[in-house]
Parts: sequence; C-alpha cells; structure tokens
Amino acid sequence: MPSFVSAQIATLGPFFHDVLGGAAITIVASIVAFAIGIVLGSILLLARLHGGRVLASLVLAYVSVIRGTPALIQMLVAYYVLPSILNLPLSPLQAGILALAMNTAAYVSEILRGSFNSLGRGQLPAALTLGMRTTQAWRHIIFPQLFYRSIPPLTNEFTMLLKASSLMSVIAVHDLATVARDATLQTNLPLQVFSATAVVYFAILFVASSASRGLERRVAKVLPNVH
Repeated sequence: MPSFVSAQIATLGPFFHDVLGGAAITIVASIVAFAIGIVLGSILLLARLHGGRVLASLVLAYVSVIRGTPALIQMLVAYYVLPSILNLPLSPLQAGILALAMNTAAYVSEILRGSFNSLGRGQLPAALTLGMRTTQAWRHIIFPQLFYRSIPPLTNEFTMLLKASSLMSVIAVHDLATVARDATLQTNLPLQVFSATAVVYFAILFVASSASRGLERRVAKVLPNVH
C-alpha cells in the first residue's frame, strides 16, 4: 500500500509542480478583477442614481445583459471580439481579468444599490443641507455604510468570481483549472487530480471567507453604530 501511494504521488508530479503557479494566477486574477469590479460597480451605481434617465437606462441595460448571459460567452467576447472592435491587443490573462471585472461590476452595482435602498432616505439630503458636496457626502457618509452593509454579499460575489475564474482556461490562461486539465491528460488520473484541485479551491475560498469575517469585525469597531 505505501508503495502504491508513493507511485500515485510520483505520477501526480506534473500537477504538484505547477499547482502553486496556477493557484497564484487564479488568486491574483480574481483579486484584480474584483478590485476593478468594485470601482466599476460603484461608478455604475452613481450613474444610475445621479446620471439622469438616459444614463440610468444604459446602466440598467448593461446590468441586464451581463446577468442574462453566460460568463463563458462574456469570456470569449472579451478575448475574441473586443480586441478587434477596439483595436486593442489583449493577452489571454488581460482578457480574462477584463471579462471577470465586467461581469462582477454588474453584480456589485446591484449589491450596493440594495444596501443604498436600506439606508435612511434622509442621509444624503441632510449632508447636502449641511453644505457638503455630493461627492463628499458619498465619500464620507454613504459609501462607508454601503460597503460595511455589503461585506457578506460582496464576499459571496468574490467567491462566485473566483469559481468563475476557471473559465479563463478556455482562452489558454495557465490558471489552476488549466493546470488540473493538463495534469489529467498527462497522468490519466482525473479523480486524484480534480480532487486535489477541489481541495486547493476550497482552501483559497476558506481563507477569503475568514478574511471577510475579520474585516467585518474590524469595520464594526470603526463604525459601531452602522447596522
């Protein structure tokens, strides 16, 4: 039995050799895409609330299209269609991050909009009455509360984003999913390879969830009166 296990581990050498690099690409791409998505989602929220009827309609249309189409199609469009339309060469990794960011921005904007609707309606007018500009009111009063209230759903959105990052494998990004696929072809041990891959994904998501809970506790100390 020990010799059998050793043989299995030796056979899985190609997977173990590349798993750290693939996991690093998955994590970095997901974090960068999520950070861009947070910024774009915030802009979409502001445009929907303060941009007038036309801009609000465009934002609503964008959100509807993103939420109503598969992430795989969005990934393929970002890699094969957008570069030709915009005459902007994108590497597979850049296209993958762009697709993930555009996807998560739509969901982030809806998460933030839901949090905004849960706030007291008089906070923004009160801030303006006190002489604050709209940008100051959003920066110092509205957005801190929105992001605090949105930590759990944003954590869930990051989890979904990280899982969706596996779709980058279809455009030849050497992420964790691609490493698993290649190792399966080389070793012919799909059960072992994909089981190990699932463990790696679980570990990444567990760390992300733990970090989210820690962040929520720290923010609660800074904003103790926000509920």
